[in-house]
Amino acid sequence: MNDASRRIFGLVIGLLIGLAYGLVANLINPFYLPGIPLYYPTVGVTATIVLEALAGGVIGLLAAWPEDVLPGLIISSLVGALLTTLFSLYGRSGGTDYFLSLFVLLVMTFLPRTFLFLPMAAAVRWILSVWSNELQSLSFSIPKLALSVVGIIVLAGLLGTLSLYPAFARQALTQTHALVQAGMQARAPDDLPAVLKDVDGFLQGARGAYTLDLSDNPDLLPVQRPIAAEGGQEYAVFVRFENGFRFGCAFTPTYDDPACGEY
Repeated sequence: MNDASRRIFGLVIGLLIGLAYGLVANLINPFYLPGIPLYYPTVGVTATIVLEALAGGVIGLLAAWPEDVLPGLIISSLVGALLTTLFSLYGRSGGTDYFLSLFVLLVMTFLPRTFLFLPMAAAVRWILSVWSNELQSLSFSIPKLALSVVGIIVLAGLLGTLSLYPAFARQALTQTHALVQAGMQARAPDDLPAVLKDVDGFLQGARGAYTLDLSDNPDLLPVQRPIAAEGGQEYAVFVRFENGFRFGCAFTPTYDDPACGEY
């Protein structure tokens, strides 16, 4: 396999891996939460899948570019970590939170995320090796060639299933959506669900379309909430209306009702 064919093949394999992962990772939660208006980055779910496929193509191309394996693994992993950093910062406004996120992404998590891309780069090089060795023989096995590609794509899709929210997180999103829907039917403060009565401006602001953004850091929401049992994962769901009104609810395991407030 010459340089040009190796690089083109690496690009194609990377695109397929990125597409398989992106499709599963971005669509698995809507599948389990039908009708819930989940929040996505500014570019939207379709563009996110396309960007993840393109990022996979770039990583695959860089992994296959040098003839030697090690430089390709290092360069592609670094670029993969850089691309995810830029995507994570896309659409965020400036301010303290922005620079704190930038510090965390560049200083504290950049190197660990670099190692996360090593398996993908290694998978591309492995497929290249299988194809290169197999095609040297006139009696090459088409099933073996196809199986190597399909196997990696299936594995990428299985990794995408790790993006599925835990059961309690899905419950929090479903419950928040139900609360918002019930609250939007209210015509007076006394008609609001009990947990929404302390949300200032709900009756006036809760109008039109909205999205629900899940966070595993309920401390971002300035509300008083019960003390969680040791080892229990708490969640916050941030509700963002297109008209600018927003509030959030913090969910604590074993407690039925969340603590909600504006932020």
